Amino acid sequence: MELFDSHAHLNDEKFNQDRDSIIEQIKESGVTKLISAGYSLESSISAKELADKYDFIYTTVGISPNDIPQTEEELWIMLDKMEEMAKQSKKIVAIGEIGLDYYWNQENKDLQRLAFKKQIELANRLALPIVIHTREAVMDTIEILKQNKVILKGVFHCCPLNRELVKEALKLGFYISFAGPVTFKNSKNAEEIIRNGAK
Repeated sequence: MELFDSHAHLNDEKFNQDRDSIIEQIKESGVTKLISAGYSLESSISAKELADKYDFIYTTVGISPNDIPQTEEELWIMLDKMEEMAKQSKKIVAIGEIGLDYYWNQENKDLQRLAFKKQIELANRLALPIVIHTREAVMDTIEILKQNKVILKGVFHCCPLNRELVKEALKLGFYISFAGPVTFKNSKNAEEIIRNGAK
């Protein structure tokens, strides 16, 4: 059996002191592949550097809704740089994390939505799936996905265990990750949704 960690953030600065030793421990524990996901331009660059250094590490590049810039002009610059990176590396396996977050970032909702749509377009151009982060933005997220076809689909990595979101996401062909939000106090229906497949 292979163990595949599909979403980690070993590129985070919290690991600056002991990153290499932690990566060795991960490899020794039996993990054969790992994705260290990007969530900003800087973290995407550092994740790619990790993927270049370790043969079993892959990465995503993306701008999360909590890391979008203040202006459209800055967004275009970031997207151009990410596209260039993705074209140059076969170890970049998805665009993400991308999406909407109205819990942590109640400002710039229009720019969040624009960044989400443009990164879907980027994923389609590069023939890559997407990794979605959404919080307090269920209806807008689903609406954007319905109006902006994602060719290779992807996964809802971070999302509320909302029955409607899970049902619609599955209908659209996405995978659902039961990750950190399972531990939230308001996720009492998580077990039922998992058991019943959001039927």
